[in-house]
Amino acid sequence: MPDRKEVIVGFISAAVIFITLFITGVTIKNDPLLHQAMTFGILARQISSVYPFPIEQTGMFDRAEQSMMDLLDPFSFRMAGREFDNLLEESTGEYGGIGISVIARDTVLMIMSVHEEGPGYAAGLKTGDFIIAIDGHPVARDNPSVAINAIRGKPGTTLQLTVYRPMLNDTLPLRLTREIIKLEHVIYAGMTADSLAYIRMADFEAGATEQLKEAVAELEAKQPLGYIIDLGGNPGGYLDEAITAAGVFLDRGTLVVGTRGRSRWDSRTYETTSRPLTDKPLVIMTDRGTASAAEIFSGAIHGAGRGVVVGDTTFGKGLVQTIIGLPRHGALRLTTARYYFADGRFLNPPDSALTFTGLAPDVVFQEPGEATFRGMILSGFLLYDFIESQWEMLRQLPDDFDFPGTVVPILRQYAESRGLIYRSRMTAVLDETVQQQRLDQGAKEIIAALDRLRQISAAFDRAAYDRERDFLTFYLRRVTIERKSGRSAAYRQVIVPSRPDIRQATEILLVPGHYRQILQGALAQKHS
Repeated sequence: MPDRKEVIVGFISAAVIFITLFITGVTIKNDPLLHQAMTFGILARQISSVYPFPIEQTGMFDRAEQSMMDLLDPFSFRMAGREFDNLLEESTGEYGGIGISVIARDTVLMIMSVHEEGPGYAAGLKTGDFIIAIDGHPVARDNPSVAINAIRGKPGTTLQLTVYRPMLNDTLPLRLTREIIKLEHVIYAGMTADSLAYIRMADFEAGATEQLKEAVAELEAKQPLGYIIDLGGNPGGYLDEAITAAGVFLDRGTLVVGTRGRSRWDSRTYETTSRPLTDKPLVIMTDRGTASAAEIFSGAIHGAGRGVVVGDTTFGKGLVQTIIGLPRHGALRLTTARYYFADGRFLNPPDSALTFTGLAPDVVFQEPGEATFRGMILSGFLLYDFIESQWEMLRQLPDDFDFPGTVVPILRQYAESRGLIYRSRMTAVLDETVQQQRLDQGAKEIIAALDRLRQISAAFDRAAYDRERDFLTFYLRRVTIERKSGRSAAYRQVIVPSRPDIRQATEILLVPGHYRQILQGALAQKHS
C-alpha cells in the first residue's frame, strides 16, 4: 500500500501531465502554424505507415522543405552540413587548405588565383593550371563542389593533386600539406604613382576590418594624399564587419546603419565606436556587383559626407540574414530584417515587394568600348587558353612590352580559328534581313543595297580588335604578369595604373576643388 508521500507525488505528477496537455492543446488551437505542422506530421506518419507503394521518406521531406523555402526571398535557404561547416570555419577568418581559388571547367578545376603565402604557391601551382584528380579521385563532372571541398581539410594533413599544366602539355603529381590559410579580404593595398592609396576589398567576411586597419596603418606611414577603396564585385559579408570597417574612416558616434525586423530584437541602430584612422579624402568605387555589407559600408561613408562614390549603381540587397542551427547538423540562413541608412532610406522598403534599387554613385563611370565585343573576349576561357598557347613567347617578354602591335593580331587569329568571330548587333540584324528578303523574293536592288550595308558592317566588326587595343592590352598584360609574378604584381603594374575607373577616381582626388564640389553637391541633394 502506497504511503502518504507516494500518493502526494503521484497526484502532483498527474496534475502536471494534465496541465501540460491542457496548455499544449490550447497552444496548438491558438497557433495555426503549430496546428498545421502537427497535421503535416500526422499526414507523413500515415503515409509512411499504410501507403502501399514504395516511397523514399527522406526525399518526401526534402521536397516539402524545398517547397517551403521557395516561398521566401532568394537569400533565405537551407545550408547543408558541409556548407555550414565551411561557414563556421570561415567565420574564424581562416581555414585549412592550400591557398588557391578554383572554378569548375569541363571535368577539371581551373586555378584562378594562388595565395602567395600558401603551400600551393610554394609547390609551384600557377593560375591556369588544371586539377584533374584529388587523392586519386577524378574531379566529378556533375558535382565539382565535392572536389572543391576535398581540397580543404585539417591543417597538417596531406593531399595528392594531379595537375595538368597546358604550357608544358604535361601532368604533374604534387603532394601538399594543408596549412592554416588566412582568408584574404584586402587582396591588394598599395600606393599609386600619384601618391594615392589604393585598397581592393574582396568582401566583408570575418576578419575584413582587421585587414583593412592593417592596410590603412601601413599606407598612412607613406603619407598618401587620399584613398581609393575599390568595392567592385564585393558581395558583402557580415553586418558587424561593415560597421567596424566604416569606423576606420568615420568619426566616433556616427550612425552607420539601422535595421528593422518583426521583433524589437531585430530593430536597432549601429554607430561607430572608435576614432578614425585617417581623415584623408576618400573615393569609394562601386558597381552592380557591390552588395549587402559592401553597400552598408559605402552608404555609411556617403551618408556622412565622408567620401565620394564613383562607378555604377550597387546591387540593392537591403536585407539582413541570420544563421539558425538545425537539428542533425546544417543550418537555416534566414532573412530577419531590412536595413536603412542615416537619411531613413531603405534599399528594400518595408511592406513592399522585394526590389533591388541600389545606391547610385555621385560620379557615374561609363565603361568605354563595345560591350558585345568585350563580352565575347571575356566570356569563357579565351584569354587563358590563348596565353597558354603562346606562353613560351609571352613569358620572355618584358612587362612593358608593346602588346597591341604584335600580340593582338595573333589573338585575333587564334579567336577566329576557334570560331569566335565578332558580329555586332547591326551585322546580325542585316544578316537576318538579307536572308528574309531572299526568302520573300524581294527586289534585287533592295537585297543588293542591304548586302552592301551588311558587308560594311562586317568589315567594321573585323576592325574591333584595332579599336579595342587598349582593352585587349590591359587583359593580356594582366593575366600574363599575374601568371609570371603573382597577383600583387598584376595590381601594381597593370590594374592600378591602367584601369579606366581607377584613373577617373584618381583625377577626382588630385583636384581638391573638384572633390569638395562633388561632396557639397551630394550633401545638398541629401538635405533637399
